[in-house]
Amino acid sequence: MTPQRHTRWLGWAAAMAVAAMVFWVLPPLRVVRLSATRHQAAGAAFDAEAFVEKFWRDQLLNPDTPALEANRLVQLLRENPAAAAELGRRLGFSRNTSYFIRGAGRVAAVVPDAVSLFLEGDREEVSVVIETGPVFGNAIRDGSGLLDVNLFPNSQDFNAISGALNRRVEAEVLPHLKAQAAVGRRINFIGGVEVGDPAHALPLRVVPVRIEVP
Repeated sequence: MTPQRHTRWLGWAAAMAVAAMVFWVLPPLRVVRLSATRHQAAGAAFDAEAFVEKFWRDQLLNPDTPALEANRLVQLLRENPAAAAELGRRLGFSRNTSYFIRGAGRVAAVVPDAVSLFLEGDREEVSVVIETGPVFGNAIRDGSGLLDVNLFPNSQDFNAISGALNRRVEAEVLPHLKAQAAVGRRINFIGGVEVGDPAHALPLRVVPVRIEVP
């Protein structure tokens, strides 16, 4: 190999080495799994806390949002469970029927994890219990009937709404109830209820979105 040819070969080798290093550090093309991309996009696109902030303010607390009278639901569950089921909402293959109700009652008992109520006009038995511990389930999301599951292709987003709603109840509604509840005191409430077996539906386990103590 002539000196000139040897020099030219060294130059090409050095150029290729530099190019290889650049492509290693700054690759022009990155291969990413499509499923991962979709997951990241969905996560970035949906903020359950922000969604619930607006949903809570504009719809759940809106006085025009329909809510079934608690007395009526209790009466139907006692006398005609089938008719009660027709007034509720059942999501997909869920075995629970959900309701969004409003009512007023007198505090019958206060224990560390619950407040029991006699509904006004109904002294037959305690028919409403508001548990004051951690909140689980989909009573508010499904009972309100305001959210269409078909508008949330990602089921994780739809489930995240329930979690955000329940956390809001724990943080904003239940502390107010626990501070104000006393035997004999009148309580106004609006909230969601899930009923599994109608034969054992009472007392209603209400998850409140609003508590008023006159």
